Amino acid sequence: MEAIQNLLANVIPLLMVLGVLLGAYLILLWAASVLWTYRDIRQRSEDVSVQVLAVGMVLLLPFAGIPLHMILRPPQTLAEKYERSLEEEYLRNDIEDKFVCPECQRPIEPDFILCPHCTTALRRRCEVCSRVVDLTWTTCPYCGDTGTPAARQATTAVGVAYPARRGE
Repeated sequence: MEAIQNLLANVIPLLMVLGVLLGAYLILLWAASVLWTYRDIRQRSEDVSVQVLAVGMVLLLPFAGIPLHMILRPPQTLAEKYERSLEEEYLRNDIEDKFVCPECQRPIEPDFILCPHCTTALRRRCEVCSRVVDLTWTTCPYCGDTGTPAARQATTAVGVAYPARRGE
C-alpha cells in the first residue's frame, strides 16, 4: 500500500505538469487559430463586419470555429480576384480585334494602306479596280486581277445581277 502511495505521490505532480503543458498548448493553438483566421479573412474580404464575424466565430467557438470559417469564407483572395479581373479584361481586349501596325504596334484603322506612324506598307491598291487589297493576297477578290498583264487582257465573266431585296 505504501508503494502505491509513493507512486501516486510521484506521478501526481508529473500529471499536473503535463496537464498544465497540454492546457498551455491548447490555449496557444486556439490563439494561433484566431490569428490565422484574422489574417486569412483580411486577405479575402474588405468588409469589416465579415472580418469581425469570422474572428469572433473562431474566438467564441474554439476548435469548432476553424472548420466553420473554412466552409463560410470567400473562395478567392482579393489578389486572386484582381488577377482574374485583369485576365478577363485582357481577354476582352484581345477579342475586340484592334488593328495594330505589325511594325510599330500602334493602333491603325482597318482600311489604312500605310501606317501613319512608321509608313510601313499595310495594303496595296488593285491596279484594275483601285480597291484596297491585302499584301498577302495574290489575286484581287473584287475583280480577279492577279497582277500579271496576261490576266488583265483575259476576259472575265460578267457577274450575275441579283435583284435588290425589298425594303432597301
